[in-house]
Amino acid sequence: RNSESSSNSRGVAVFSSDFTRARETAEIFANELKQRNIPLYNNGNVVLETKLRERYFGSLNGGSDTRYKDVWDVDVNDPNHTKFDVESANSVLERTTRFICELDDTLQKSSVGEDKNDGESWQCVLVAHGDVLQIMQTGFMRHGDASRHRELEHLETAAIRELKLSSLSLRGE
Repeated sequence: RNSESSSNSRGVAVFSSDFTRARETAEIFANELKQRNIPLYNNGNVVLETKLRERYFGSLNGGSDTRYKDVWDVDVNDPNHTKFDVESANSVLERTTRFICELDDTLQKSSVGEDKNDGESWQCVLVAHGDVLQIMQTGFMRHGDASRHRELEHLETAAIRELKLSSLSLRGE
């Protein structure tokens, strides 16, 4: 925590996909925060969230992840497609956007009316899967749909990326 972020923060809220890899990463992260005496939301427990699950890749699930590119190539022209029985990129965007709105409401409510913490908010860490997080980021960037998610910088395993709502739509750039 730096002084700028901690001055308006109650602590850190850690939310994770309930899939094993993400959950284990989130628990390691939360334990590191606990060891540094950083206050954690939800009594120090990671909040597991099904809306952060990996995108469903249909008939490609369980196979080589090199086939994901076949899906992403179609996403560019049609973010609503379900070729290979995949969950559409726009469906992932809708699911994660809905989650962010619910999360914002929940964390705002938990930050109001408690005497010593009044007005302070929680910093939030989301632990999920690369495709889901990149699609979610297109929403923060106000792209309008998820067709451009593969244009974003690749998210490496356990990378941290700050998400801020863009003030301008980047659609058509």
